[in-house]
Amino acid sequence: MPKFSAHERQVIAEKIVAVAEELFCEYGLKKVTIEEIAKASAIAKGSFYAFFPSKEELYFSILVDCQKRMWLQMEVYLAENQQLAPRDLVKKTLLFMFELMDQYPLIQNTDSETMALLLRKLPPEAVEAHSGEDAAALQLFEPYGIRFTQPIDVVTKVFQALYGARVMMENEEKQMLDQVISVMCEGLVNQLVEEK
Repeated sequence: MPKFSAHERQVIAEKIVAVAEELFCEYGLKKVTIEEIAKASAIAKGSFYAFFPSKEELYFSILVDCQKRMWLQMEVYLAENQQLAPRDLVKKTLLFMFELMDQYPLIQNTDSETMALLLRKLPPEAVEAHSGEDAAALQLFEPYGIRFTQPIDVVTKVFQALYGARVMMENEEKQMLDQVISVMCEGLVNQLVEEK
């Protein structure tokens, strides 16, 4: 396997991520091969493995990066809407996050089949580490006076299940999907967020 300088590694990794995101958005995780990613990145197939252990881990890494960008936008939203009552702030923030998903094609294109494939192929520690990142993101609510009625790991799993429900409804009309998500958010917020 070739040795790359730190600068080369950074440039190649960025190229792999950019190329792979385009390919995944156009063709989906299942249809894209490592050979295609390597060729479009101008590296040998074997060199791909110097950067990512599998295409699933690459996909997941890109997905997590998209989510982290969404969290940055969530921080701004929270600051701009901090005058809202705690439950209203959490509900509106959740709905805002679902709307943001439309700005991220990879998140939009991650359907139930792709999620099932990822959960089957990813190392359990990668999935668990991501749950920890989700829990940390929920801590962003704390400075705004939000207190949850359940431990943060429970709240994290509930919100992950809400996202999972949204993914499972991929074939619903947008109006129906928005209404269902709104009702689910309302119910979850009433159960999980303390009133002031």
